[in-house]
Amino acid sequence: MRLVVSRNYPAINAETLTEYSAREALFRADDGSFILYMTSEGPCDLEERLLVLDCRDALIWLNEPTYIPGSYWHSIQSDECLT
Repeated sequence: MRLVVSRNYPAINAETLTEYSAREALFRADDGSFILYMTSEGPCDLEERLLVLDCRDALIWLNEPTYIPGSYWHSIQSDECLT
């Protein structure tokens, strides 16, 4: 498995309005598939998600506009991710 790119960005919890840091990392597996690792560290909890992406979704994630980082956090349902 090889790291393609990673991003760190600040985010705000919509419920408590507290700031936390989030990180996303895109990996390419030996079989050619892509895995998006997402993690956020708030003041009292840590959340992690793994999402298997096809080539198209990986390219969309790579070209995600800088003003909407973390859009995949809200675009997947909890039953779609590998937590």
